[in-house]
Amino acid sequence: MTGEEIILSGAWTQVAGTVIAAVGETLLVKDSGAGSPGYRLVSIGNGFEAAGNSLQGVGSLQIFDGSEAEWLRTIGEWVQASGNATNVVAAELQFSGEETEGLKLDVVGDSIQATGLGFEAYGAGLSQLRYKDLLAAGNTVQAIGAIIEGIGENFILKGKRELGLQITAFGSYGQAAGATMAAIALTKEFGGV
Repeated sequence: MTGEEIILSGAWTQVAGTVIAAVGETLLVKDSGAGSPGYRLVSIGNGFEAAGNSLQGVGSLQIFDGSEAEWLRTIGEWVQASGNATNVVAAELQFSGEETEGLKLDVVGDSIQATGLGFEAYGAGLSQLRYKDLLAAGNTVQAIGAIIEGIGENFILKGKRELGLQITAFGSYGQAAGATMAAIALTKEFGGV
């Protein structure tokens, strides 16, 4: 596979992961007790996201042109993957009944994701890509979604469970929307490969 094909595979794998995680977060609004299948879906979804970001990182390294824009985007992809991996562990902790520890770790993972997405958005804005505006917007929307998720998790930690779960679910759909926007931009950019 070419670097561009690997990037596209990763982008759409990430989209699938955000959708799976969003479905899991929606289930948690109804049932967020230990053993809830929502946690397992959040874990699986974040695993897909981590794999997708890693694929994008590998593909970006293959087509790396030495520019600051590509350097920032590539760093962002790997940072975001580490945030997703953190969220997998957090969801598994919550699934097993260690809710407070899992929520605290979830906030860390969402913060790492948002940081990585910030690098990606900034790098996209500096790039020479034809669809850089859509890519930067998608990364930005996804970063905002991760931040909203972290806010929701903080509400849960402060005892405002119902509101926090709703905010977290809303943020997860923001991540899905942003990931889809970015994947569309990359498909338009590299789709003729």
